[in-house]
Amino acid sequence: VGDRGSVFPARMLSRSAVLVALGCVAGASALHAPSASGLAQRAPLDAGLRRVAPTTASAMNLRGGAPKAAVAAPKPWYDAFWNETTELGLLFGLWYWGNAYYNITNKKALKLVGGAKGGLVWTIALTQLLTGVVWVLPLWLLGLRKAPVMTAANWKAMAPIGLWSAGAHGGSVIALGAGAVSFGQILKACEPVFSAFTEVLLTGQVQAWQIYACLIPIIGGVGIASLKELSFSWLAVISAMIANQSAALKGVQGKSVMKEPWVKAMGPANQYGVVNILSVLWTLPVCLALEMPNWQENWDKALRKGAKQDDVIKNSLLSGFAFYLYNEVSFLALAKVSPVTHSVANTLKRIVIIVVSTIVFGDKMTKEGMAGSAVAILGTLLYSLAKNKYGGGGH
Repeated sequence: VGDRGSVFPARMLSRSAVLVALGCVAGASALHAPSASGLAQRAPLDAGLRRVAPTTASAMNLRGGAPKAAVAAPKPWYDAFWNETTELGLLFGLWYWGNAYYNITNKKALKLVGGAKGGLVWTIALTQLLTGVVWVLPLWLLGLRKAPVMTAANWKAMAPIGLWSAGAHGGSVIALGAGAVSFGQILKACEPVFSAFTEVLLTGQVQAWQIYACLIPIIGGVGIASLKELSFSWLAVISAMIANQSAALKGVQGKSVMKEPWVKAMGPANQYGVVNILSVLWTLPVCLALEMPNWQENWDKALRKGAKQDDVIKNSLLSGFAFYLYNEVSFLALAKVSPVTHSVANTLKRIVIIVVSTIVFGDKMTKEGMAGSAVAILGTLLYSLAKNKYGGGGH
């Protein structure tokens, strides 16, 4: 990788240490419970006084006087700035930053290897997932995080969730490599449409008409935004729709599994860790089958076109770390807020990504693109709110 590549692990290690320290502080805050110490009651000097003394006399000490008030234990030094509000702010900040940073570094890595048609897109996707495994396994092995106890039956039950998670990730990476990041985010806004129809087909459950009515602005908005999209690509459209369908299947089929007591016992962070490991196992054979035969040829081609090996590795690893980070904190944030709050935050996140990506990469959006994006994103928010109100839970 070169001298610069040798510096990269040290930077990653320092960042990992900071995040682990934050996690320890959060754990200490959650476990700390201040206690009050009471004064020992003492018997009065004269038993005869019991007949005439008020009940508070038993709380008086031997020297007499008013009873002493209980002294509360001192609060920890970090209590002044670390509380539930601070924790939520940190989670949402990491969620937004991780998502935006992932989209930026992912796009940079894909550009270096020739984009979606460079023959290395699944290699990038697999590297990103493997980075998450390298991050979470040491936490379990070193006891920094309690490792989940999984039986063979548990792994089998969660295997479909890992499959659809791998499909959603792979499809998204291809879509983001085939077109602008902003266009990819607009296409991914169609996910509720796939979720609604998948739910009907697989479970037979029909939602209230208000929920389905919210799909109209989503479809219309994406259509308007695509009409004059400067980076329009059918490969991006098809890949994004595959990602949306995979995400829909993951949500519908995984709903019953995620309600199991043994899954809830793992906690949100470990749930995502397990799903990520399964995603690696599903992505690996796809990568080997599609890209391994011509891997060296495509890699050499990318280097001949000016890509630097250490830049490819750096952006692949950074995007993988950011991908794992934002997904894990998204799980943690969802467990702490209502579905409505999470839906609103998820909608705002998509807007932030579009704005940041257009600034970083200089992607231009037409008036139709901006109007369509606004309508589609608003539709996803309305769908989530309607699902929460009429469908017994937010999407």
